[in-house]
Amino acid sequence: MSQYHPKTAKSPRIGVLTGYWSTNIGNAFFQLGAVYALQQAYPGAHVFPIGDQPGYWNTSAGNPDNALDYAKHLDLDAIVILGPYVRPEMNGIVSDLIRTQHEKGAKIMVLAAGMMQYDPGTIELSRSLMKECPPQIFTTRDTETYNALGDLAEFAFDGVDVATFVSDLFPKVPTDLEPYIAVNFDQIPEPLISTDPGFSGRADRSFDFDGKSWKVQHPKKRTELCYKHRAYIFLDSLLGLNKGPERLDGKLIVRTDHRYNPFLMKKNYRASNIYSGDVPYSYLNIYANADLTISNRVHACVATVAYGNPAMLFTRSPRAYLLKRLGLDKIKDEPQRVDLAFLSDEKAKLIAWLGDRLTEMFGPSGHTPSHEVLSGATNG
Repeated sequence: MSQYHPKTAKSPRIGVLTGYWSTNIGNAFFQLGAVYALQQAYPGAHVFPIGDQPGYWNTSAGNPDNALDYAKHLDLDAIVILGPYVRPEMNGIVSDLIRTQHEKGAKIMVLAAGMMQYDPGTIELSRSLMKECPPQIFTTRDTETYNALGDLAEFAFDGVDVATFVSDLFPKVPTDLEPYIAVNFDQIPEPLISTDPGFSGRADRSFDFDGKSWKVQHPKKRTELCYKHRAYIFLDSLLGLNKGPERLDGKLIVRTDHRYNPFLMKKNYRASNIYSGDVPYSYLNIYANADLTISNRVHACVATVAYGNPAMLFTRSPRAYLLKRLGLDKIKDEPQRVDLAFLSDEKAKLIAWLGDRLTEMFGPSGHTPSHEVLSGATNG
C-alpha cells in the first residue's frame, strides 16, 4: 500500500493579490495567468491567490475603515501585485500592505505592470509612490511602462501581459454552437455593425475583414454619457436601448458581459445569447472558439488573440498599449491576430527570466521547469 509522504523541503510562499472577478472578469484572466507563469517559472514554490484590497470597489474612497487588511498579516516570502497598481489612489488602497510586507522581509514582485494614464504628471506621481518600496521583480505589459518605471526596480523586464497565458492554463473545449462572433460591450452601448452593402445612415467608421467592408455606427450621445459615468450603461439597459441583432455577417452573435456585479437582469441579459457569470472559464472558452471578437474590453481581446483568433478593440483607454506590445498596433482600426510563434517566444522568455530571478532569491527550486505547455497549447 502506498503511503502519503508530506513534502519536507521549504517552498517559498508567494501570495498573488487577486480578486474583483465579478466586477470585471478580465481581472481573472491576468491573475490566473500570473499564478500559472510563476508556477511554471519556479515549480517548487507555493504560489497561491489571496484576496485583493476592498478599496478597488471605489478607488476614490480607498479601503473602508473597518476592513481587515488580511494580506498584510500573512507570513509570506514574496507578495505579487498585478497590473496598474501604481496609480494616484495607491496610498489609500495597497501602500500599507506593501510597506508592511516589505518590513516583514517579504520580497515585493510586480507582474504585468501598466498604468491607467501615461501623461507626465501620472508618471511623476507613479515614480514617487513606487520609490517608497521598490520591487525586487518588476515586469511590464507594455514598453511605455517599462521605460517610465523600470529603472526603479532591482530587476525589470519588458514583458507581455500575463493574461496571454490563459490559452496555456485553459486549452479550449469544443462546443456544438454554430460558428459565431463574440460581441462584448458592457461599458458602452453596443454599436451597430454591418457588412450589408445596403447599410444606410451615418457610418462613423469602416474597416475591411474577411474580404468584406464592415461599417460601424455608434449611438453617440448615449456613448458619451457612458464614458462620463459607468452608471449610465445600467440606465441604458433599463430603458431597453442596449439590445442588438441575433446575427452579424450571417453568423450567430454570442455576447458576453464582463461585469456580473452589480447584477441587473435587464443589463446582464439585455439581448440574445448573452453569457454573464462570476467565474472566468466559460468566458475564456467563448473567446477561444470565436471566429472574431469585437469588444470595448481590453482583456476580451487579449484572451481572444491568445487563442489565435482575431479581435477588434473599441476603446479610448491607453491601457491598449499592452496590445501594441503584442504587435497589434492596428487592433483599434481593424480585426487583428497575434503572431502565435512570436507570442510563444515572448511567454517563454518571460518564464525563463522569472525562473532565473526567483532562483537568485530563493535558491534552486529542486524541480525542473516544464515549458511544453508553451508550444502548441494555443491550438488546443
